[in-house]
Amino acid sequence: MTRNIFLFLALFSFMMLSCCVNENSPEIPCLSCDDDDGGGGNPDSVIKKVLIEEFTGVRCVNCPQGSAEIENLISIHGDKLVAISIHAGFFSDPYPESLYDFRTPDGDNLEPFLGPLSSFPTAVIDRTLFDGEQAMVIGQASWSAYIAQQLDEAASISVEVLPEYDSSSRELSIDVSGIALLDLEHDIYLTVLITETNIADYQLKPEGKDEDYLHKHVLRDILTPFSGSNISATLNSGDTYDESFSYNIPNEWDANNCSVIAFIHRNDAEKTILQVEEIHLSE
Repeated sequence: MTRNIFLFLALFSFMMLSCCVNENSPEIPCLSCDDDDGGGGNPDSVIKKVLIEEFTGVRCVNCPQGSAEIENLISIHGDKLVAISIHAGFFSDPYPESLYDFRTPDGDNLEPFLGPLSSFPTAVIDRTLFDGEQAMVIGQASWSAYIAQQLDEAASISVEVLPEYDSSSRELSIDVSGIALLDLEHDIYLTVLITETNIADYQLKPEGKDEDYLHKHVLRDILTPFSGSNISATLNSGDTYDESFSYNIPNEWDANNCSVIAFIHRNDAEKTILQVEEIHLSE
């Protein structure tokens, strides 16, 4: 009798184990796994990325030094650091022999919005006013430390950018979406823009004008208002957003060198960027 009971219990345990490992059972996603593409559903699965907005100009003799430092920082942090070079201010007027005018109305608006500018090289990091600083615009010596500080922050929202580009019509369609990872009890703004990199043109350097200088991360146009588009008054953890845009890439731009950058930010007493994502059209 005891032996029969033992056999029954063993058979019952085997049947239960077989049920638990049934290959047709639904797969449960791992929300705590690392994911460096800006997507995910909780703070542990989203990598915080940082935006550096550099103010520059073709007549700025010290600006190539700052641009070189940005490339150095990108080599350290990879795609966790996103860069935009804004040609605005008193050094941004093109030379008579320049092939391009990198100035934009949006760049001109961003100068007083984020500035004012006082010295070069200069940049804004995550549109954050750091402790001990008098303004968001800061000199090159502070960039590395503040970027590292921001990268240590937990992500509060995700940003996913899905562009579709038709090279024959030069039409670009962009879908930007994401999910709040924490409760965000303030207005939520979205900025979407296009940059172009590796544009050869004149730039003043300490040794003189360089006609083949490669300008990188150049702000070309902003698809939203320059100060961002309000997409929500607040977002609770788990709330999602989804916005779509369309744009025609001008013929004089090299689409293979263009990127779409989207970032979620505040626009009240603070302008802090919560998350940023960059997608290269050539990918």
